[in-house]
Amino acid sequence: MRESQYRLNYKKAEQEALAKLSEMEKQKGKGQSREALGKLRRMRHSIEFKISTESLSLAQEKSMVRKINELNAQIEEGMKLEKLERKRGLVSKDIEEYQAALTGVVKSIAELDAKLDELYSGIRKALGIQRRRTKSPPQHSGGQKPQPKQQEINLEDIVIIKKKEAKQEPKGPAD
Repeated sequence: MRESQYRLNYKKAEQEALAKLSEMEKQKGKGQSREALGKLRRMRHSIEFKISTESLSLAQEKSMVRKINELNAQIEEGMKLEKLERKRGLVSKDIEEYQAALTGVVKSIAELDAKLDELYSGIRKALGIQRRRTKSPPQHSGGQKPQPKQQEINLEDIVIIKKKEAKQEPKGPAD
């Protein structure tokens, strides 16, 4: 339960961070649509095909390689937002899984707790033990803690003890 709770909190924090990052990317306006990214990929593929199939001069080939590098940079820049959105979706699914696991654990704990209560009550009945009420302690006036009751001894008890001790001593001539 603790592990699931820890992971759930971590994923929630990650989701918030990803939301902020994707908002920043959207505000920059660098995120491109899927169609634009597809067009850039097709252009890169066609240039790579030309380089591999046609015989070109060294200068033409270098310029095409530079163009491919520019297209790769544009594709990577456009893919940042796509990757963030995909990761947000995965983190959301993880959060749902952890919440489901956590609720399952809580339910099983409640079931086991109810079973234990039943078993304890059965044991108490078998042993003849009455259940104590510890939930509401008795209220005392003045807010002071009650003093434990001490055994009361009155003067009559003390006098009887001394009389018994006096009777046990022999009163005879000393040798």
